[in-house]
Amino acid sequence: MASSKIALPSAVLVLRLVTLALLLASLVLISLDKFHVSDAEAILLDVQAKEITFKDVYAYRYVLAIAVAGCVYTLLQIPFAAVSIARRKTRIGGSEGVALLLICADVVFALVIATGAAAGYGYTGDAKRNADYTYHSWERFAAATGSLIPPEVTQLNTDIRRFFMLAFSSALLMLLAAACMALVIMISVYALVRR
Repeated sequence: MASSKIALPSAVLVLRLVTLALLLASLVLISLDKFHVSDAEAILLDVQAKEITFKDVYAYRYVLAIAVAGCVYTLLQIPFAAVSIARRKTRIGGSEGVALLLICADVVFALVIATGAAAGYGYTGDAKRNADYTYHSWERFAAATGSLIPPEVTQLNTDIRRFFMLAFSSALLMLLAAACMALVIMISVYALVRR
């Protein structure tokens, strides 16, 4: 009986720890995501030579901000589950009112985390499609003229693909964190109505 009392809070604690790990991984990926446009690439493509990071893309700034907020929120919620396990309480938060407040906060943060994932994924999909179109234009030009694609363009395309792959990965991890939050909500609601 004692183990069944702490089963739900234990599941919530594990899911919160998984959520925290996913959000931290998302945060690390998006903050390390960058590529450099070299002088040779800049001259060839008539763009400015600079390092492109998440700071240059508003959607990626939003992803980073949501990952930070989600990490802070999850860190604040972990003690509630730990205390419920220590006190052998089925319901996290103790009373119904506190449990309901925690569930509502979880719903808000699950939605916010999902919007962060959507922003990162949506922007990355659109920008990657445009970058791929530009590179394919170089390929068509090279095929039509019988020339080779300049190595600077190929290198820049490789760097941009890596940049977008890291952004996609960050958004995916954030989406998985939102799914974990949804499971936490379902378990918490079940524990609330079970009594």
